[in-house]
Amino acid sequence: MILTYVAGGVGIALAFYEIGDDSKLALTYLTIAYAVVMGLLSWVRHVLAWQEDAARLDVEDQPSPFFQWEVGFANGAFAIAGLLAVVFDWGVGAMAAVVVGYAIYLLQAALLNGRRYFSGQSRTPARLWGSLVGNGALAVMVVVVAFWALSDAGLGPF
Repeated sequence: MILTYVAGGVGIALAFYEIGDDSKLALTYLTIAYAVVMGLLSWVRHVLAWQEDAARLDVEDQPSPFFQWEVGFANGAFAIAGLLAVVFDWGVGAMAAVVVGYAIYLLQAALLNGRRYFSGQSRTPARLWGSLVGNGALAVMVVVVAFWALSDAGLGPF
């Protein structure tokens, strides 16, 4: 899980470093680190290491890995979409669509973790600071970079 947050943080740092000079490059860095690397790491965690992940999420009593795999497949889909957008140079619009979609998906996961924390179901510091605050802040910053890049490219309602 830590590697996932590190990848996202590196992507945000590189994106903010480049955003004023080269928005497409900034969004490319972000797409690779946030959607592709984070998505692939999350796919591995949810699909290949589903038992450990279920224990981390405090849902190890599930009868089958169906839930873990479904979540992993969603992460993998964003990773593949991001990889295709970068490799085939589909442009700022495609990369922004991938990272904004992934950010919305992960923001919902952050809010769900916040609900579990504040309802008393799972009151761990990792759930509060990593899953809610860290993941939520990362998602918001990703959307800011994506909209900035869209604006610089003259795309959308900007």
